[in-house]
Amino acid sequence: MTWTETHRRWQALRAVEQELWAAERPELPWNDELADIFGDRDGLRAALRYRWRLAVSTQLDTHLPERVLEEQRRRLADRSRGVLRVLDNDVDGELGTTHAVA
Repeated sequence: MTWTETHRRWQALRAVEQELWAAERPELPWNDELADIFGDRDGLRAALRYRWRLAVSTQLDTHLPERVLEEQRRRLADRSRGVLRVLDNDVDGELGTTHAVA
């Protein structure tokens, strides 16, 4: 994948995340451009899931005090609420929580 393709892919993911975050009832967006980049809806879901796991692994420092770590989890879940709503429920467990993100 070239730098241009990678940049286009990350821009598309950011745009999808913003759209999902702002939506009252998020649904996975889909159009010809997304189809060109991700192939199909499952490809887009896989890219969103990868980005979510990357955010969890890089933004949650398990060496912090529990109170601080919980606050970080809450902020990350809030920023990602639209994405979490369109992905399978199993991603919620990656935050170390057992409830659905509303």
